[in-house]
Amino acid sequence: MLYRYVFIALLSGSAPALAQQATSNVVTQSDDAFGRQVGTERIGIYSSDEVRGFNPIEAGNNRLEGLFIEQGQITSPRLIESSSVRVGYAARNASFPAPTGIVELKMEKFTGEERYNAEFEHDSNPSTAGSIEAKIPLAGSKLGLALGVGFRDAGQVHGRNGNFRNYAAGISWLPKKGSEFILFTSGARATNAEFSANLFPSGSFVPPRQPRRLQQTQPWAQSSFTISTSGGIAKFPVGDFRIEAGLFRSTRRDPNSFFTLQIGVDQSGAVSEYRVIADSGNHTLATSGEFRLSRIWNGENVRHSLSAAVRGREQDRAFGGQQTISLGASRAGVPDVRPRPLLTFGPDDTSNVRQFIFGLQYNLLTKTGSSLSVALQKADYRKRTDFAAVGFADPVVRDAPWLYSANGALAITPNLTAYAGVVRGQEDSATAPDIALNRSEAPPALLTKQMDAGLRYAITPKLTLITGVFNIKKPSFGLDNGLLFRNLGTVTNRGVELSIAGALAPGLTLVAGGILVNPSIKGLEVSAGQIGKRPIGSFKKRGIFNLDWRPGGDSAWSVDIAVDGTSGETGNRGNTFETGGRSNVNLGARYRFELDDHKILLRGQVLNVANSYGWRVNSGGGFAFTLPRSVFVQMLADF
Repeated sequence: MLYRYVFIALLSGSAPALAQQATSNVVTQSDDAFGRQVGTERIGIYSSDEVRGFNPIEAGNNRLEGLFIEQGQITSPRLIESSSVRVGYAARNASFPAPTGIVELKMEKFTGEERYNAEFEHDSNPSTAGSIEAKIPLAGSKLGLALGVGFRDAGQVHGRNGNFRNYAAGISWLPKKGSEFILFTSGARATNAEFSANLFPSGSFVPPRQPRRLQQTQPWAQSSFTISTSGGIAKFPVGDFRIEAGLFRSTRRDPNSFFTLQIGVDQSGAVSEYRVIADSGNHTLATSGEFRLSRIWNGENVRHSLSAAVRGREQDRAFGGQQTISLGASRAGVPDVRPRPLLTFGPDDTSNVRQFIFGLQYNLLTKTGSSLSVALQKADYRKRTDFAAVGFADPVVRDAPWLYSANGALAITPNLTAYAGVVRGQEDSATAPDIALNRSEAPPALLTKQMDAGLRYAITPKLTLITGVFNIKKPSFGLDNGLLFRNLGTVTNRGVELSIAGALAPGLTLVAGGILVNPSIKGLEVSAGQIGKRPIGSFKKRGIFNLDWRPGGDSAWSVDIAVDGTSGETGNRGNTFETGGRSNVNLGARYRFELDDHKILLRGQVLNVANSYGWRVNSGGGFAFTLPRSVFVQMLADF
């Protein structure tokens, strides 16, 4: 499941370090507050793994350079320059929009200019990282290479550490304006990686406060994995038409994985069962891509486009076969090293997913900014699961639903635009959490429907306000009282979102926003009182405030502040308690200068200034604490 992989994002307290330049600044480069990542910094009320209460990566809603890619795992950070979440107004003209939002990934690629970048960073957790990237012309501005290598050595003592290496290489051919052809490969490798322990309370209370600089996992419980993403992209005109196509291969292999669960933690810190789940030989292999043919024509005041597309994917997984190691009673918050047991793994379960989606889309855009987009798609889905255990049925699921979307924007005045849309899609779900009896099992793709509407107001030419409402409905998979991960009914997320972003004055940039959301499950278990109506780990409110000040707009110095807060999260299946709300304040500064005409950036931050303590709850009911205060320093150079 994805949450066990995104621990890489926690190593620096922010996110995996994507490709970055000395001029990068996530605040000044953000058009809204709905989610963006540039380099090491990520802001927004949403992120690539949480949008409107759901996970767009798990749902399969990634787009690489605008093209569909099956990328359910973290890819090499050297491949990606930036990522953006597209929902609401930002998704109004998207190619075949998705119900739980789109994560738009922009590649680090050769664009016609020679360029070299170097980056080094260190934080006090401690963690040290660096990268070197190059854009090398081979034939002027028409043909060139994009190369990058990077590393991260994280030494946290509380189970979020490891050694990470990554790379990317690509060649781009740009024969004429509007045409590009790219071949690329990328990968990453992790060794000595340790996942922080998840604590499961024995009652309706949060676990006792834990020391955040104490190792609570076993020294022999070290994981490793490798990931890779390779493929090709072609975009070019053919007469009055335009072709955009991509074919991608993504893999993840886990030679060994360990996950620590402290089960039945009481208010004194006593643990009824210290459990380690050991796994070996799991993998996810996916081939995916999209072919899109578009025709654009202009009227007197209107631009029209018609697109026909086919998207496809095939995914093979090997999962299960794990060994559950029960180490007996223990105590949270104190060292408890046990001898390494003899590991004996069982045979893996396997699954194969094949899906094709054929679609037509019409877009209309007026000179005043009004727009209309309608799309109709036909899906062909099949999933086959082969369980290794004798006596288990090997199900084959087939579905061929019609999918649709319609959204539009109306320019009421030059400054005020209203938008609305409806989308019906077929999306993947999270896999079963570690504590589930059917751990790592993945449900079939789910039919999901979203409706949203809102307003965008240009307060000034450089400052915009967006406010909207949304309603998303999909089947709800979660844990029942027997710890079986299965369909529990239907979950509906209704909410209100707000974004304000742009320049308040020369050199002063604001990105702020918030969300109020009400997730609710309806089903037999809820009606019978066996589970509560709110999903485990769900929250009601979240807000962010980011301000970047560069005096005069061109000073060598700039300072910034980032504040975020989230309300309490639902702590268990019965909804009998919530965690306390959590908040965080980061303070930072940048200093820019040139050395022999090369741009240099020095960046410093104090993360979690107040050293605030909070809990996050995963979908299985496991608790993990937030990171402590740390000091982060970084140097970037462009050559």
